[in-house]
Amino acid sequence: MKRLAPSGDRFTAAVGLVGFACLTGAVLIAHVNPATAYELSIYASTPTPFWVGIGIAYLSAAVVSFSTTNDLHRRLGLVLGGAGSFAIVALPLIRGYFYYGVNDPMTHAGITRELTAGTLTPYGTAYPAVHTLAAFLSGVTGFSVWQSALLVPPVVAAIFFVFVPLLVRAVVGGETALVVGGFTAFLLVPIHQFATNLFPHPSSQAVLFVPIILYLLVGYLRSPDSGYGSATAFSAVVLVTVGASILLHPMQALNVILLLVAFALVGFVASRWSNTQSWWDHRSLAPVILLSVIAFLAWTLQSPGVLDTGGIIVTSLSEYVSGASPGAGAAIGTQSNSLQSIGSSPVVIYLKLFTVSTLYIVAAVALAVAALTNRPAWLEDSADTRRLLLSLVGGLALTAPVFGMYLFGNVGRYYFRQASFMMVVVTILGAIAMTYGLMGLSQTRFRTVMKPSAVTVFVVLFVLSAAVFFNSPYLHLANQHVTESRVDGYQTTFDVTGDSAVISGVVQEPDRYHDALRSVDSDPRLSDTLNESEIRSLQDRPGSEWYLVLSRNTYEREVITYREYRFSRASFESLDRQRGVDRVFSNGDTELYFVP
Repeated sequence: MKRLAPSGDRFTAAVGLVGFACLTGAVLIAHVNPATAYELSIYASTPTPFWVGIGIAYLSAAVVSFSTTNDLHRRLGLVLGGAGSFAIVALPLIRGYFYYGVNDPMTHAGITRELTAGTLTPYGTAYPAVHTLAAFLSGVTGFSVWQSALLVPPVVAAIFFVFVPLLVRAVVGGETALVVGGFTAFLLVPIHQFATNLFPHPSSQAVLFVPIILYLLVGYLRSPDSGYGSATAFSAVVLVTVGASILLHPMQALNVILLLVAFALVGFVASRWSNTQSWWDHRSLAPVILLSVIAFLAWTLQSPGVLDTGGIIVTSLSEYVSGASPGAGAAIGTQSNSLQSIGSSPVVIYLKLFTVSTLYIVAAVALAVAALTNRPAWLEDSADTRRLLLSLVGGLALTAPVFGMYLFGNVGRYYFRQASFMMVVVTILGAIAMTYGLMGLSQTRFRTVMKPSAVTVFVVLFVLSAAVFFNSPYLHLANQHVTESRVDGYQTTFDVTGDSAVISGVVQEPDRYHDALRSVDSDPRLSDTLNESEIRSLQDRPGSEWYLVLSRNTYEREVITYREYRFSRASFESLDRQRGVDRVFSNGDTELYFVP
């Protein structure tokens, strides 16, 4: 007679089936309701049943993963949770967005276009990995350059989803580590909307690529010495992933090398301070570091863009030290004033963007203190785990000065990019801390409420995190949705104006769309933007004949999201009434005005 499955397994199987059904339904609902015009918020424009379905699916995933004792069900729960988060990450594709991301992503689309056309080689750009992958996907799938570029962020996010839980389990061991690591990864904690996003952006993709390097690094350190130094398959794979990070983004690859150095330094110090050789018996990282540095220098020295960025950083930092530059304080103060003018504040934005990050920082700090003091008994029994934790903490210590250089030098938003990289390490440490916390609670009288509490906490964290995956008015930012009509409008603009016409924009430079559609070579005549006083009196601008291009997203961003802080509704409406200003065309999304 066939034995019936335990009642617990039947329950988790039923919950999992409901979750997968809701996930499937949610994705189908989103897909059959594509975007038909510019959407100021992807959250508000996506049908509510999608969000309900994703919520039920994610709750089901958490219930199954944290409550079951069946390994298969647990892994299916993790797959369901990852698929729910992935569906949100891939929402621009699911909703049929023509493209997602203005400014830098437009230039990256142009680089991909030139790679596919053969007018540019990978050696012509400082970070060709994202563009080459997009070009490859375009060739394999037959998708347009725009659509294939949109495939890259979800692909890299999937790598993050897979290797964060594998890394946490590799360090701690056990199924609890796998589950906590998985549901931590699904939060995408390193992603924020200041400098790290879910659109085609090499720095963002390089940040999410880090866990696979760390996972392979742990495997390399633990692999047995073959007698030929570090010349093993593991070292080769580690070097390949480090090389991939260099091609993704050299500045983030520098952080990866600093992590490798931190692991080596912790090993060196431990071997000197420890009374027994067993405290540090990992393999030497010196050959891997040496080859990584050689590869880094070989690539960056032939990439003028990287050297130029390095020069800007050094100049900005020296100006701050000499007092010639106001530094980060001035930029932060300007942002604070802007937020207050539209009825918000830096505190509110911080809570929206970084509440989850702060919780992980607190957990990571607590774990770092425990590892440094060696107080808990579990660390005394696991020297291997402790040295890995100390190495990760050392990595934070080495990358922190770089963050300081960017911050005090006020180098654009590089300090936010650096913070995102550091948050990858913090996320891993935080997940490890939570794992030990749950393991400790399971041995106390609170074990009966531990699993329901874990489910509740991770579902709440997911809601808070998913709300900031994309720009939206919730963050006082406009969605970076790029419509086909807008692209067609800019294409028409370049066709009718000729190669010598001066074209201005409003905050958003036409030069970015020229990158995407014509050439990535900088064109000064397309890099001008107007302020509000200039919008109200176009004829007063000095110079000869020129054009103004204006898109729907600009209007909605300034009038609705920014609440007319920079440009009023009346200013835009005045364009059709100004004497001598002619509207050349309008396609419902993009308008072109001629000023003789």
